Amino acid sequence: MHRHKLNITYCHGSENYFLLVNFFSHQNTFKEVDFQSFTTNITAQYPKLKIDGILYLLQDRQADARMRIFNRDGSEAEMCGNGFRCTGKKLFQISGKSPYQIKTLSGIVKGEILPEMFSGIDTYSVEFSKINFDYHTQIFDNQIIPELSNDLKFSSVDVGNPHLIAQVNDFDIDKLTHIGQKINHNCKIFRQGNNLSFYQITGNNQIFVMTYERGVGLTASCGTAMAATGVLAAKNGQVTMRQKIDVYSPGGMLQCYVEKNLNYSVKLSGNATFISRHQIIYDSDTGKIIDFQQLEKFSNEIIHYKLFKKQINLNNVKHTKQ
Repeated sequence: MHRHKLNITYCHGSENYFLLVNFFSHQNTFKEVDFQSFTTNITAQYPKLKIDGILYLLQDRQADARMRIFNRDGSEAEMCGNGFRCTGKKLFQISGKSPYQIKTLSGIVKGEILPEMFSGIDTYSVEFSKINFDYHTQIFDNQIIPELSNDLKFSSVDVGNPHLIAQVNDFDIDKLTHIGQKINHNCKIFRQGNNLSFYQITGNNQIFVMTYERGVGLTASCGTAMAATGVLAAKNGQVTMRQKIDVYSPGGMLQCYVEKNLNYSVKLSGNATFISRHQIIYDSDTGKIIDFQQLEKFSNEIIHYKLFKKQINLNNVKHTKQ
């Protein structure tokens, strides 16, 4: 029998929820196949627990650490902005190092701890410096894609993982979901799937974003989508570069800082909220969770995030809910 004792933190970035498996200060007992199988098995075994993905924090020879992110459907993502901040927080707690560099499938990415954006909100950053405006060499630049919609104009932005983004007058959740599913199920144009976001400019340097995330579905927040939308809005002259841009989603608010020198770059900052700490016994032969113990609950972090959401008052950010 192959049983693994896992040290796990349940956490979220802007209500994008993860289980963070600590293999940095604890031995990595997984075989390659176990990373995917644990992800799909625990999400199936605990369907009522909000899990958008599993984060794995590992040691690395080239960077301060390595992060792997598996979506709830078992697919491995190149990058995850909300997950990166949570992983960075755990790394900082272990090593005390900031800034730090974490290796991802999209390359080595820089992050750091920042002053609190709101009282009691642990705030961390992630920097996207390799930004492209294509999908596997195919560029979409504010254009209609008839296979997806006859009225929406889409743009492609890659911040380490791919995004397709459209500005809308009203948020039609059914439309977002329908197009998102179409893109991610045997789509000839997007053969490797894609993240899809709708956005509105809701004020001065203020954006509201809703996302259908590849491998997850409709989500409260997607950090890379919010960063990509910030870059696109800056490129289009809708928000101001080299100033803080408030990017809202149903899960909360993050801040972008977009620059352009030779190329575009964006620094995304926001919460990394730890909810609880657990020890799990996982049997990789059967795919069963044998034991799931809560060791600690971080009540203060939970309360402070609720206060933060009340303070930003998403109801006053102009958008249409459907």
